[in-house]
Amino acid sequence: MGLGVLGCGRRLVFLTHCLDQLDKPAVYRVFRELMFSVAPAYSNLKRFAGLRRLLNGNIIAYDSGGFQFLTGRLGRPDPRRTVDVYKALGFTGRDFLIQLDLPPRPDMPPEERRRLIVRSAEFFHVMRGELPNVLGVVHGWSREELEYSLSLLEDPDRIGLGSYFSQTYAHGYLQRVAVGSYTVTTVATHSGSAEGVLFRVKRRVIFERLVTAMNLLRDRDVFLLGASNPNTFHLAFLLGARYADGSTWRLAAKMHVIFLPEKGRYSIGKKRVNKRLKDPDLLKRYWKDSLFSDIPFEEWFSILKSGGRRGFEARALWNAWVMKCEEAIANEYVNDYDGYLKYLEKRWRDNSYWRSILRFVDRRVKSPYVREDLTVFLREG
Repeated sequence: MGLGVLGCGRRLVFLTHCLDQLDKPAVYRVFRELMFSVAPAYSNLKRFAGLRRLLNGNIIAYDSGGFQFLTGRLGRPDPRRTVDVYKALGFTGRDFLIQLDLPPRPDMPPEERRRLIVRSAEFFHVMRGELPNVLGVVHGWSREELEYSLSLLEDPDRIGLGSYFSQTYAHGYLQRVAVGSYTVTTVATHSGSAEGVLFRVKRRVIFERLVTAMNLLRDRDVFLLGASNPNTFHLAFLLGARYADGSTWRLAAKMHVIFLPEKGRYSIGKKRVNKRLKDPDLLKRYWKDSLFSDIPFEEWFSILKSGGRRGFEARALWNAWVMKCEEAIANEYVNDYDGYLKYLEKRWRDNSYWRSILRFVDRRVKSPYVREDLTVFLREG
């Protein structure tokens, strides 16, 4: 990763949220909202101390590493260590500090899920005692678990944390919270040994949990973690989320796949992993209004198709730009659930999977409402 030199002598920056890349020229010169994991700082904090100074014009979402715990890559989670990392990196009042959380898996026994929900809430209150703007993450795989998680986040006395926390801040209603999407249906999890095991969650279960969570959190500013791709964050915004993070721009670029606004994914490499882009003029229509229009189209298209770092960086930056285009589309439907629903029905009329998911959640959503200032944070998958 690093800089890519792309055509006409113009130097374009590569999009990254990797913490160990932020001391190099990065996407903060192009895009405003970024998200990155602080996991590398746990083992080498001095290296990254003060990096927030590089990002004065940006809004940053700090990912504490909860998913690393879920996948068995975070040994002994310590919320106080996460507080130290956040303070050393620096942050502003505009930033999003995600608590160190312990996501329960759906295949766990209910008592084990409940134990993690309680411990995760304890972590939140430990961190909020020092970081008043830290976001709590609501967890659970049933409405009862989600409600229980939210109640623990809002009232530290429910888990017997004592008067210290009550005196440190006024607990009660939380306007801004986060919730995991779990849209990655297969993840490697820790099995008590050096090896991991795989578990799979049915998509129907994922989206049923999502709509249940969004109904519960209807009147709050929700950050949906792990939304990943434009289809998922459009669905999240329709259900009432205000923030989401997207990662597929980079993963798709690795596979020689590019995005087109409203059109989806197209393969431009030798190996077909999606529908192939057969008509370059389709891309050209969007290129005219893009960040790259000062590069001759034929040259730009050639770079997108090329291999190696140069082609990968070009595709990644293009896909990131498309993600922000999709964000702009979502913001056309602020306070207009019916209009947004009709748009997505039209958009997915030839996509049976997303059309069925849309019908599924629309039948279950309560008090439908689309929020203002919908924002996608760009992050690595």
